[in-house]
Amino acid sequence: MNNLGLNAPQFPGTQTGLKMDQVRDLIKKQRRVKGYTFNVANGQTQQDLQLSGTARILLGIQLIPIIPGNATYIEGFQEISLVSFKVNNEIIIESLHPNFLTNYSNDEEFCPIPRPLSGTDQITISFTNPGVTETCAIAIYYI
Repeated sequence: MNNLGLNAPQFPGTQTGLKMDQVRDLIKKQRRVKGYTFNVANGQTQQDLQLSGTARILLGIQLIPIIPGNATYIEGFQEISLVSFKVNNEIIIESLHPNFLTNYSNDEEFCPIPRPLSGTDQITISFTNPGVTETCAIAIYYI
């Protein structure tokens, strides 16, 4: 019979021989992800992205088009033509077609763009959309 974890240790990770402070330090270094969803209207659109104050390293970004009635996302972005991405006024991505930042244009889970963070960072993503409103889901990966 399964004990449903009732015999789990009080502080998971200590069963490996690590002390509580060592486990906490390890947890701080694990990857996190924060998601956003925006409706990108016709014209120029800019969105500010806020991360946790404990964010220290930006790992990368992934964009996904949200197409109503289509669960495969194979078509990519149909309306948004350009995306730019800044961290603390440093242009990291400039005038790139958003399909390059999707899961079918990258071999990895996300497009890697490692950058140091301070926890009080100004992160901005900008879109150019010459067509009708399109919905964009964004995932920011960080430590």
